[in-house]
Amino acid sequence: MIKLGRAKEYWMEMQQEHSDDYIASILGISIEELECLDWEIFEDRSKDGLLYNYRIEFDNVDNNKKILEKIKDLENGHSVYLDPWVFEDEIDDQELEWEVESSDQLKVFKNHLASVEALLDINITSNPQTEFSLLVMLHAHIIASIERYISSIFIHKVTNSDELTRKLIETDPYFGSRKFTLNKIYLQHEKLKMIVASYLKSLIFHNLKKVKPMYKAVLGFDFGDISWLFKAITIRHDCAHRAGYNKEGEKINISTESIKELIGKSRELVNKIESHIE
Repeated sequence: MIKLGRAKEYWMEMQQEHSDDYIASILGISIEELECLDWEIFEDRSKDGLLYNYRIEFDNVDNNKKILEKIKDLENGHSVYLDPWVFEDEIDDQELEWEVESSDQLKVFKNHLASVEALLDINITSNPQTEFSLLVMLHAHIIASIERYISSIFIHKVTNSDELTRKLIETDPYFGSRKFTLNKIYLQHEKLKMIVASYLKSLIFHNLKKVKPMYKAVLGFDFGDISWLFKAITIRHDCAHRAGYNKEGEKINISTESIKELIGKSRELVNKIESHIE
């Protein structure tokens, strides 16, 4: 029997993708045994919304003690802590492997900008609404491209350097909050590269307030004044969620010139990062 707690909305969505069989396999018990238990799943987050882990709580009173004794990593007789990436699917894992192994981040970014510039050359000025729609899509695409670069180059550099991995673990509050039993230390160490990559992948990289200090602490890179990028990300929200209109229903201020300027500033920032990390 499942009791839905504070993570009810999340759990309802997750249920569509992950069956009880999967939860049972994580816990090391059968689906029949899981169905005999009363339990709730919670999200443990920091004050700024960062997901630290999922926590499954079992009712101490109503549950079968013999089944509880079978559950892997059960703490205090009623709690199991799961890593925040435990529900990632196989496709995400494949993408994660690319982030770690591939060194094509700059090439991919350049290809995206080249495609945008090619699309800008298409003459559709005779149809203003079509031109506006194209510019809206291009603005969103540029922001997605630079976010992807900022994320993937950081993951690649950190996970392929013991020194940078150590810096991240020592300076990031997530890893500082992790508690491992002695037997887990060795298991976690073997998976450290993917653990770090999964954690970084889970971050919202368009939240520059989180990204800037992380780049500074781990890579020693200072973004400097990127107010232009903060503004462009805000505009991207209108592009992605309201098709180029703000909350008041007015068209956002976007043009071929603004797209070209965004391309130039994005390219300049990426070149700055590349020069620093070489």
